[in-house]
Amino acid sequence: MTKKYLVCTVVLAGIGLAWGNARTQPTVERVRIEAAKGKVNGAVLHWKITNDSDTGAFVFDTFLWGPAYSVERYADKVTINTSPVSELGGCPPNRFPLILLLVIGPHRSIEGDFTDDEIKDLDGKLVSFRVAVGADPYSVVDTAKAFANSKCLHSPWDAIVRWGTVLESNGVQFPAKH
Repeated sequence: MTKKYLVCTVVLAGIGLAWGNARTQPTVERVRIEAAKGKVNGAVLHWKITNDSDTGAFVFDTFLWGPAYSVERYADKVTINTSPVSELGGCPPNRFPLILLLVIGPHRSIEGDFTDDEIKDLDGKLVSFRVAVGADPYSVVDTAKAFANSKCLHSPWDAIVRWGTVLESNGVQFPAKH
């Protein structure tokens, strides 16, 4: 009877620890991004990223202030991507891109201005902003290193896509010029 009790106690303690760790693992579910028209001369958008969670969150910030990683243009909308949003594979010109991560502490916000001289003709268009946010800063660096040595099966940028949750801001309407 004592052995069964001991085994059950150990199993229940293990389940309790695993459940407790699962509850406290960092997530990015409570991170949001907001965009507004740039207030500074030359700024396209002013952004604010808020972390309402109890743990820190990390934002891929290599392109956060500009220029854009890529821009998606539609008839009446422009989406500015500050990170890759889909895997590309292959060998980019820069095999070792910078994996810069900006930490946002629990219940904190950061703000900045995005500028890109190449983004023009926003008159009358709705403009939104995408960022990649993740909870673990170490896994993305390890994956990027592995992808850099993948003999062009993966781009190191693919590590950002696998690591991050892509968040899109609200749309900001730019007035049409006549």
